[in-house]
Amino acid sequence: MLAASGYNKEFRPGAANDYAHQSSDQVTIGAKPFDNEELTAEAFGKKADLLKYGVLPVLVVVENKRPKALDLREIEVNLVGADGRHVGAVNPEDIPYLGTRAKRPSQVPLPVPLPKRKNPLNAPEIVTRAFAAKMLPPGDSASGFFYFEARPEVGDKIYLNGLRDARSGEEILYFEFPLAQ
Repeated sequence: MLAASGYNKEFRPGAANDYAHQSSDQVTIGAKPFDNEELTAEAFGKKADLLKYGVLPVLVVVENKRPKALDLREIEVNLVGADGRHVGAVNPEDIPYLGTRAKRPSQVPLPVPLPKRKNPLNAPEIVTRAFAAKMLPPGDSASGFFYFEARPEVGDKIYLNGLRDARSGEEILYFEFPLAQ
């Protein structure tokens, strides 16, 4: 269902294996770049044209088929270009300040004056749809977007590490796979 702002309030990601994916130790990671205007409008609305501002959203789905919980607090996701360049994910709360002259406010006492112009990168869906899971119980899945200051390129890959066994703290093998299926 499309709302007045043009985004799908009922946006539901698929299973990890519906996208480019890799499995290891009963964990499957799937990822899909939202690399065209139609896809970004579906998830974030027509006004939040992230690609126009050089922000590439990548949906990541983590499925835990292990009998133990996963600790995702130290998860790190990088976009790797065909030439080997690594680009780290941008904090979703910093997206409105990319490509603008606006500076992220420092700790300022409230009330903070509201900006006079509407920033298209200040859509609440950017933060609410970001990957935020910290723990993943056995048999469960988590999904959300990671944002990269990059243009989509043929040969892009996702590199993900920092998944740990919640009880032992042992790191799960890293994942690296191409974004194209």
